[in-house]
Amino acid sequence: MKLPWSHNRQKLAFESELDDAKKKLKSLKFERDLLSQMILRVYESKDIDDEDKKYLLSKYKSSLKELESQIGSYTAMVEVRELENAREELVNLFNSKISQIDKRIDELSKTVGGLSAVNQIKTEEQPLREKKEEKKEKLKDEKTEKEEDKLEELYKEVNTVLEKLEQIEIQ
Repeated sequence: MKLPWSHNRQKLAFESELDDAKKKLKSLKFERDLLSQMILRVYESKDIDDEDKKYLLSKYKSSLKELESQIGSYTAMVEVRELENAREELVNLFNSKISQIDKRIDELSKTVGGLSAVNQIKTEEQPLREKKEEKKEKLKDEKTEKEEDKLEELYKEVNTVLEKLEQIEIQ
């Protein structure tokens, strides 16, 4: 049995987890910017020899790749959490409106006395509700696929940038 307040407690933990992920993501992006600046400084430096440059560039690029991987993971996590929150809010709003409509229909049916007509409407609404739920699930699946495609494109872009940096290093 689910207690009425357990959902709220779970939601608070969920929001805390989302906030933590956002903070971590912000920190990782800052660290990535610092590493990028360090790589740039090494490239521009004339005070160190080529061997040291290669060593430092290799070290920083490795760290950068690792950071990009972590950023990708945290970005996906944050996006999923935010989409789940939006979905939950939408479902709650939808359920609330349907409850209000059902309540009003019941009130009016008692006043009018046309209970059989209301029952007929409710049985006709059921297949429509089921179709709406199917459409929602399909949209959710499509959104997930789009998010995965976005992440894949992001990884490709990062790899392209890293390849260009390696090419510059080789020259």
